[in-house]
Amino acid sequence: MVRYDIKCLRCGEKLSVKTWVWRHDKDNGTLSITYRGLEKHELNELLLKEYMDIRRYINILPVSLKYLNIAPIGFTPIINKKFRGVSVFFKLDYLLPSGSFKDRGALVSIAKAKELRIKRIIEDSSGNAGVAFSLYSLLYNIEANIFIPSDAPSGKKALLKSLNARLHEVQGSREEVNRAAIDFEHRSRGAYVGHWWNPFFIEGVKTLAYEIHEQLGMDKVDSIIVPTSSGSLLLGIFKGIMELKTMGEISNIPKLIAVQASGYARLCYELGYGMGAEKSKLADGLRIVEPPRIGEMVLAVRETKGTCYHVTDEEVTEGLKKLWSMGFLVEPTSAVVYAALKKAISEKVVEKGENVVIILTGSGAKMLDKVLSIVRT
Repeated sequence: MVRYDIKCLRCGEKLSVKTWVWRHDKDNGTLSITYRGLEKHELNELLLKEYMDIRRYINILPVSLKYLNIAPIGFTPIINKKFRGVSVFFKLDYLLPSGSFKDRGALVSIAKAKELRIKRIIEDSSGNAGVAFSLYSLLYNIEANIFIPSDAPSGKKALLKSLNARLHEVQGSREEVNRAAIDFEHRSRGAYVGHWWNPFFIEGVKTLAYEIHEQLGMDKVDSIIVPTSSGSLLLGIFKGIMELKTMGEISNIPKLIAVQASGYARLCYELGYGMGAEKSKLADGLRIVEPPRIGEMVLAVRETKGTCYHVTDEEVTEGLKKLWSMGFLVEPTSAVVYAALKKAISEKVVEKGENVVIILTGSGAKMLDKVLSIVRT
């Protein structure tokens, strides 16, 4: 493993790597993990080539192989289809064990918690992150306390209970759920691992960028379309891309096209595109209006010369039907990418002949009744 530091992005102070940290207590700053001397390495020399899963990248992850060995995941398929003259590569992260891309961040976080001998974790979620954290907590024999909105899909609640999670339902917004989880951390002697803040979560998600690079070649990718709410997916991909550039592995940086749910589009608002008139009811995984990493998200889009779209429930419905007809059995939150692709092509943000990667983030199997009621209409 390349030696790493944990740094507060607000004040620049370095924090201990020997204890669990998710936020800088002094100034409430978000944290970032950086690797020492990364520019002196080539990716090829860092890869653990005997593995075709997340262990392949152990030398650029902040956890030891011993703890990642328990439940290795990764290298989801990529399927290529043509759309209006654009070559579209669908990255099928909804096929990960718990049914969403959040397995990547949850696994690295739980493996690190195990390494630090943590016995209880607390996480807040609209469903997918909670399921991922519950699954790996079960495998690692760690108690999982999951805080979710009371109106979260019933299928996700049932799955959480089946994974032995201690479920805490909160009436109110996602921000209220988040505050309840953090308050519980202070009373329970557990470790808060929430993906809004947790820097280890982003480290797991960045492996998506490394996989895309090895599967396609990042220099050949013109744009990546990313469902965005708390920003963990956007920032994980951005971090992976920038590490590849630091190592001299790539020269081209693809545009990051963030897509958000109408009424919850804080990133789009900060970039000058508005939030959307009506609040989405279908894209339940994107209902965050106060992401703590919003400054980092704005930077990621601007640094890559990307853009941001917000989509309506009507567009989500159209996208869900289209993706299911193509054989991608995703949830409504994932379906926002189809509308974003159409808009990007019509506005020439994406042009004919270009290569676009679309991340399909969550499985529709966890909310099948709701999904079927949409695709059958």
